[in-house]
Amino acid sequence: MAYVFLTITRYKLLLEDWRGYLIAGFSPVWIANQYMSLYGRLRLDIKRERVEIEEIQNKEQD
Repeated sequence: MAYVFLTITRYKLLLEDWRGYLIAGFSPVWIANQYMSLYGRLRLDIKRERVEIEEIQNKEQD
């Protein structure tokens, strides 16, 4: 569907020929993957901090 939209709007990224369409088609996928990687890493860091806090609290209670 994205390629249909790119073809209709004639949106090209960086290059003026067919390679511009190709780059424009893959760029949203690449950006989405970067955001998802960042989000996953952030969730992992938050989870690790929660586990560390729970361990400290459990040690204090004992």
